[in-house]
Amino acid sequence: MRLRGLAVLVLVLLVACEAPQRPASPDPRSAVDEALTALAGETAVAYRVPGATLTVTKGGLVEGQVPVQDDTVRALRVGGSLYVRASPAYWQRQGMSAPRAERFGSQWTRADRGVPFDPGRLMAPQVVAAALRAALPVGVLPVQVDGAFDLGGLRVTATSPHRVLSFPPAFLGPVAGQFGPHEIALGDVHLPDLRERLDEGVAELGQPLIAGPVVAARVTDHELRCTANGACTDTVRIDNRLLGAAPGAAARVSLTSAVTSDALGTRTCARDVVLPLDTAADVSCSVKFTLPRTDGATRLQAAPSVTAEPVALVDPGALNRDIAAELGP
Repeated sequence: MRLRGLAVLVLVLLVACEAPQRPASPDPRSAVDEALTALAGETAVAYRVPGATLTVTKGGLVEGQVPVQDDTVRALRVGGSLYVRASPAYWQRQGMSAPRAERFGSQWTRADRGVPFDPGRLMAPQVVAAALRAALPVGVLPVQVDGAFDLGGLRVTATSPHRVLSFPPAFLGPVAGQFGPHEIALGDVHLPDLRERLDEGVAELGQPLIAGPVVAARVTDHELRCTANGACTDTVRIDNRLLGAAPGAAARVSLTSAVTSDALGTRTCARDVVLPLDTAADVSCSVKFTLPRTDGATRLQAAPSVTAEPVALVDPGALNRDIAAELGP
């Protein structure tokens, strides 16, 4: 009897050893912690909401679209400055006149003002990870839903390696409400593709306008000179003054002069120049009249007018080097 009992015991032990081992279930809290730690270490993250994708790097480079005030605004952040490309309707909602909004809507703008938040500061991976960690509910365990752990709206993968899938915009604070009611989903970034898109964006910048400050320009003097062949040049003294603050900026001055003759009619010339801020300069433009075959003299007069906008001084080569320093050549 003693031997038979021993045989049964050995058999039970052998069967137990041969049974497949089930993997331990992941600890939900540890999974969330691992996912947030991984997010903080990412070089770049793509944030997605319906109709817009925004890519932000650890160093604050930004490329993509931002949903703002029922509009989708293109965003490019390089060299520590945020540049946006928005519709004229968007700029009118910021209080601009229709003609000025048309100018801003036709090119890139350095957003010293006019955009509710800077995504390069708010949405760098390590900043988002810290904000999500701070926003998590205390004393609540994640629940597993559709293959993911959900903790108060933060969703992370249920299998290792654990990664953040999505989160509510409210976790980033009130300004992120611009993203709307939809969850913000996270995606991977192919760094060479991002580098290419950033370089292309820099090449498009040109001379961006600056939202926020204004430049007051006025005509202080002018002289009209005409030749016997009907060519007239109006030389205009223009004074510009910056109202507000605009580091790394200049004044783009637009001169228009209407040269009029009772006998010959009116000809208009225009010229755009970029001048240092808070300076005065002479700017000229010319018209040409078709003279009649008959002899005689005519009186000519000019009526010059000027407008001005602050523009950013951009060094594309320096910006490209900054991008390469963070993302590699």
